[in-house]
Amino acid sequence: MGALLFTGCESEAPEVDFNVTADKTEAAVGEPVTFSISHNDMLLTVYNGEQGHNYDLSADFILAGKTEQDLQDNNYRPADPEVRPYKCDLADTEAGSTTVKDNLLEVRNANSGDNLIGSEASIVNDNTINRNAVKITSVHPNWWYQAIRVNTNTKLGSNKTMTLRMRFDKDYLSNIDNGTKNADITTFPVVIRLGGIAENETDVTFSDNTVWDIYWNPHTAYTDYTVDLSRIIKAWEDGTGKKMAKLAYAQFLFTANGNVGYVGDFYVQKVSFGDYDYKAFDTGEAISTNAGPGVVTYSHAYSRPGTYKVVVIGSTVSKKNYGNGGYKHGYAGKVSADEYKYGKVLKTIEVTVK
Repeated sequence: MGALLFTGCESEAPEVDFNVTADKTEAAVGEPVTFSISHNDMLLTVYNGEQGHNYDLSADFILAGKTEQDLQDNNYRPADPEVRPYKCDLADTEAGSTTVKDNLLEVRNANSGDNLIGSEASIVNDNTINRNAVKITSVHPNWWYQAIRVNTNTKLGSNKTMTLRMRFDKDYLSNIDNGTKNADITTFPVVIRLGGIAENETDVTFSDNTVWDIYWNPHTAYTDYTVDLSRIIKAWEDGTGKKMAKLAYAQFLFTANGNVGYVGDFYVQKVSFGDYDYKAFDTGEAISTNAGPGVVTYSHAYSRPGTYKVVVIGSTVSKKNYGNGGYKHGYAGKVSADEYKYGKVLKTIEVTVK
């Protein structure tokens, strides 16, 4: 049997020909607006302008004209501008300072609120890495007062992970009464309490509610100590009866197992929390045109007042265009969008909802 060969003229995308009308351009909340779309048998997509269906936040709009290299080098997904990653690097604070730059981090007395940097803590150049860090001298962990306060002041996003880059002068725990080394207990309890701002509020609320199962090992080399704050945020919410919208700060206490805890110097070099909260691109709703050319309708009732930009996209696609060698020589391993031709037209209507 001879090979099947396709040659000849290229297939063009059918011309896009459609029109859109609305039965009204002013409506009340909850009142349906009906759009009539006359078309010549094409793909139809409607962006009604509501949250999640805003054409200006769609991939079709945002990625238009971007090259393949642009897409590899950049993240064009929309992000919540109020969700910002928190980063504190003690290298940005001069040694000898009594406050951390921009007050991103504090060491304070958890009971009185007094600043401990300059007394039981200090900003120093750590010669093990030749970079600045905050040095804290753990005196008596059973007193529960030397607190590291991380002032995040950011809206909560999907990433709730906090990382403290730290090292300890000793890799063992001690009897907190006489300082002798304890070889049996290797981890110390970490108590984290939060200050948060609830939804529809502006004041910071501190809660003692937390979880009690976080334990860390002291390491003499700088180590990333990471904790997911999700469970602690849930404990804050359970304790306050509110939904946290913004994390104002996280407060860390390194405590003791009975009379065994970490006694000595430890260092905090960096702290980070969260990340940019990228969202999915907004999407449109596909309208079926299986019956062929004619008129289709689309109705939508808006849930809140505002002016909405409704975008209707009509698009067509050609049949597959084969290379000069036909199917056998031009197809294998070379499937791409370039083998098709497309047509696309946008129509826009503004709807005001009162």
